[in-house]
Amino acid sequence: MEDWQQWQLRADEVAAALDREVDELEQRFLTEAADPTFRTFWPRFRDLKDRVRTAPAIKLDAKLDLERRLRQIGSRAYKSQEGAYAQSSGRKDELLGSITELRNRIESTSGPRELRVLRRDLDGLRERFDGAASLVPADRQAVWESWRDANNMAWDRLNGLWNENETFLRGILDEARQQLEQGQGSRVHNAVSRFFDALKTSEAKQSSVNAMKAEADGMRRDAETARREAETVRREAETVRREAETSRRHEARHEERRAADRESSQPPQQVPPLESWRAEVTRNQEGIGRLALEVEDLERQCQQSRSILDQAMVRGNLVDKRRKLAELERTNRTLSQRIEQAEESPLISTR
Repeated sequence: MEDWQQWQLRADEVAAALDREVDELEQRFLTEAADPTFRTFWPRFRDLKDRVRTAPAIKLDAKLDLERRLRQIGSRAYKSQEGAYAQSSGRKDELLGSITELRNRIESTSGPRELRVLRRDLDGLRERFDGAASLVPADRQAVWESWRDANNMAWDRLNGLWNENETFLRGILDEARQQLEQGQGSRVHNAVSRFFDALKTSEAKQSSVNAMKAEADGMRRDAETARREAETVRREAETVRREAETSRRHEARHEERRAADRESSQPPQQVPPLESWRAEVTRNQEGIGRLALEVEDLERQCQQSRSILDQAMVRGNLVDKRRKLAELERTNRTLSQRIEQAEESPLISTR
């Protein structure tokens, strides 16, 4: 085979190979499913154009035909790219406008529920551009940064409001805790009720709300338990008081009967036991002084006690001591009257 024949065969092979590459380039980048940004098109286009221009063995007609096809493909790609960028710019402006509108609403909103709704709107807006092929990379980045800033602002405002509401709610619980420590059961119930009422309009983080609810329920149970215990102690103290009062009355009647019996059994001219009465008055006076100090100490303990249960126990002892003190004072008054009557009677000797 002659050299010129071999050259022609080689030229046909080169032209066919380049023609296939041009077909592949056109099919890959100039279809509806192709990348509208043509980011990888232009490097391959320029490389293929240079290889066609510098091909060492190619017929002139084939070379001119390939160059013509490449010019057409380049022109179509440029127009498509220009349209894609124009469409992307319009889409970007639309999305940025929507983000700006949501951002303005976020800035003017002061309620957690409304902010959560706006964050859901932002999530929906992100779905509109996150996977959209109509945005070129630069426009997509601009939209993403604007969306991220708006979303962060909404999240920061929401967390700030949650923290403010949590501080307010915990203030109510702290008040309830103080009332519980002081034994004020009814005030504990009132504070817990105010907490649950405030919870309806003061939204906070769900984890914090759950913890505060558990704390409020626990304080309400503790207050109810303390109330029942205090009621039990009060009833027991009332029972002790009634029994003491009954015993005092019985003892007083018995003492009156004994005194009457003693007076009726004594001869009219018999001298009453003044010395014995005076000694009994002296002993009773010592007991009165001792009981008065004990009563004063118990009253001070009752005032200083913060627990309802402790107050009830101290109050029970205080009632008993006061009863004994009253009995001694009453006995001394009776003895003093007898001594005075005996000293004034002309029939009674005062030796």
